[in-house]
Amino acid sequence: MNREESGSARNSSWWGPLLSADGWVVFLASLLSRLYLGVLLCLALIAVLPALLGWHGTVVQSGSMEPLIGAGDVVLAADFDSSQKVPLGGVVEFTSPAEAEPSGVEKTRLHRIVAENSDGTFVTAGDANAEPDSSPLKREQITGQARLLVPLVGLPGLWLGLGNFPGLAWWSVLTLLAVVLAVFGLRAPDDGEETGESPDSADDTPDDSPDGGAEEPGSVIARGAERSESAGSETSEVPTAPPPPRARARHLKASAAVGLVAALTVLVVATSTTFSSAAFTATTANTGSTFATAADWTPPSVALANPGTTIRASVALTAVASDAEAGVRNVTIQYLPSGGTWTTLCTRVVEPYSCTWNTQTVPDGVYSLRAIATDNSGLSTTSATIQTTVANTFAVLLNSPGDTVRGNVNLGVTLNSPGNTIYTVRVEYSVAGANKWNTLCLNLLSPYQCTWATSLFANDFYDLRAVAVSGSTSTYSDTVTDVQVDNLAPTVTMSDPGSPLRGVSTFTVLAADADSGVNNVQIQYLRTGTSTWATLCTVTEAPYSCRFDTTALATASYNFRAMATDEAGNSTTSAQVTNKLVDNTVSSVSMEDPGAYLSGNATLTAAANSTAGVTNVRIQSSPAGTNTWTTRCTLAATPYVCAWDTRTVADGLYDFRAVLTDGAGKETISTVVTGRRVDNSPLRAADVQAANGTGALGKFDAGDTLTFTYSQQVNLASVSPGWAGAALPVTVRLRDGNVSGLGTGNNGDTVDVQRPGSSVNLGSVNTKGNFAKNKKTVSFNATMTATTVTVGGLPRTVVTVTLAAPASGAGSLRTSTTSPAMVWTPTSSVTSTSAVPCSLAPITESGTLDRDF
Repeated sequence: MNREESGSARNSSWWGPLLSADGWVVFLASLLSRLYLGVLLCLALIAVLPALLGWHGTVVQSGSMEPLIGAGDVVLAADFDSSQKVPLGGVVEFTSPAEAEPSGVEKTRLHRIVAENSDGTFVTAGDANAEPDSSPLKREQITGQARLLVPLVGLPGLWLGLGNFPGLAWWSVLTLLAVVLAVFGLRAPDDGEETGESPDSADDTPDDSPDGGAEEPGSVIARGAERSESAGSETSEVPTAPPPPRARARHLKASAAVGLVAALTVLVVATSTTFSSAAFTATTANTGSTFATAADWTPPSVALANPGTTIRASVALTAVASDAEAGVRNVTIQYLPSGGTWTTLCTRVVEPYSCTWNTQTVPDGVYSLRAIATDNSGLSTTSATIQTTVANTFAVLLNSPGDTVRGNVNLGVTLNSPGNTIYTVRVEYSVAGANKWNTLCLNLLSPYQCTWATSLFANDFYDLRAVAVSGSTSTYSDTVTDVQVDNLAPTVTMSDPGSPLRGVSTFTVLAADADSGVNNVQIQYLRTGTSTWATLCTVTEAPYSCRFDTTALATASYNFRAMATDEAGNSTTSAQVTNKLVDNTVSSVSMEDPGAYLSGNATLTAAANSTAGVTNVRIQSSPAGTNTWTTRCTLAATPYVCAWDTRTVADGLYDFRAVLTDGAGKETISTVVTGRRVDNSPLRAADVQAANGTGALGKFDAGDTLTFTYSQQVNLASVSPGWAGAALPVTVRLRDGNVSGLGTGNNGDTVDVQRPGSSVNLGSVNTKGNFAKNKKTVSFNATMTATTVTVGGLPRTVVTVTLAAPASGAGSLRTSTTSPAMVWTPTSSVTSTSAVPCSLAPITESGTLDRDF
């Protein structure tokens, strides 16, 4: 037997050439290439698997949803059926009809639902878009809800679909290079390469060692080494192993490379759906790139604890924030001095979100506080604003009793930082603006409480102040101005609703208040033979009337009355309107008010009832006052609703009525709804918006803007004579809704724009809020500019008015806490560039409700 002699070389390792200097480069390049291709192909498979759940992918074409969703990303959406709740704040896939697209071609879009309209439609918007989508979204348009996000997967297909061949070429070269390196770049050397000789020269003769004569694994007899035989033994011939199938290996590698290239080609073609100008493309088959779970669509919640109405020295400010999805990244606490800008006090990344504010570093005065929470997806929420007063030096504070008071009113006085000095306090009053002070309460001692018996005072506006006296030194509080005393109840009269009452009836009340204004009117009813009054409706704005379906009441005789309450809390109950019969056992029909302004397809609605059965209901119109009736629709079954194309008649005033024919052939005619205007002018008010500047939210101040948008481009000289759209100095007038001649009530403060020596024909805006004190007027310096925007391929004129400092009445401003929708009533003095007058139809502010200014 042959044995390996001492000193012979062992077989070279497979890692030998790999760990050489040159081998490392090949190893790393091949390894990175295989990782890249493995991830790419695995993600392609993962993108296909959701199809088993009924999901489908959509390639994003534009950046309208950045930063969370960008061009080239793929959003996987689940089918949306009629039983699912529409996800407010979520991203949905929907079909945008051809008439809503500038190109006139139906598109598939993915946008976020940001609000729900009162008519059951929804408002959508792209995260990166400054304005919401112009067309409301109907539930039936929704085809899917976004579930998973695959960033950048569709870029190759997007490049191919959009003709971006340079980008596609660079990606193709990189991927083909990765295929070559992955398949051919790393391979084990041949046997001959390991030993330095051909496989045929290897000696496979086993030795006769005591362990069975097997040669150690991996050992090779070195080239040129001497071999010895045991004495008297013969050398046995062992056939050598055949060479490895190197040709077959090369064939398999080439096939793998071709397969990889084919798979990647299919991937690109599958994501190269035809693209359009829409934000997103149609559905794709499979995708490949980085894969991630769905983004966080919900912003965090945050609230700032109130440190107190008056603070001094160092105060702890604490916020509470949470986010159920991505978690809170940080919370920032800020303060705002009166007339200043927001300043960051601290930013905390872990709970508790609290910091200490050394108020001695800022001047004494009124400050606003807020907290801003940001989650790990980058979404932010700002807390409600809290107001407090910093008082580190001695100061006298008189607590405001409110804008309007009645009866006995408690006036509390606080002394800040009095030290060891003993003070006596008095409270003084003056008729507003007269600066003639009289003592209300004298020699008050702690806790400095004064009772103001307002019933001894005339109903008027008063100024109040407190005075702290120590020896010969007197310190005065800030003056609380324009406090209205109102101890006079409103007047109220219940109008006769008629008898018998059937179907939907109108109940009207006349109410007025000469001082603080009417807050609300309750209309009540009492069934004859009972003693408990029930509320029919509550009305907060003039005219004080409501429509009520009397079929909800039993057939009987009823008494009606009204109760009016003013802003001070005074109330008056009207005389009763008695013995009014509610009888719905016979035929009754009523015509619903279609609205003050009608255009396009108007909805006409009637309510009808008859114990003999309803054969049909005819809805009719007549030019106002002519009594020439034309049937617009005949309806045989409820609901008695039809659409009337108002473009088939001339613009003007029209009357409406409904005619019921019952089962006995008897006709009953409804009360006529008179003087409703048909107005199909192509130039209309399209939207009105207000935005807060750098000042306090909910208060008119410098930097706030008011924007008027028309449906077409207008002749700017018709807005104001000689104006071409450049910055024009104007005056903005804010009037309380109780100012004589307005009559819009406390939550109906009105804004209009004026120009010294000329006119501004923008009409008026009912803010539906309470920004000015009762019966007060505030004027602001302002600047008016005009721009042109394109919506749906049509140019529109946008007029923007930016407020500067108040010119008069600054002390009459107040902060509104409501979030209403403003109403803009334009004028027909404004004309289009083709001389078409603007419609008089009011427009209600669109979008999510906010505090506007």
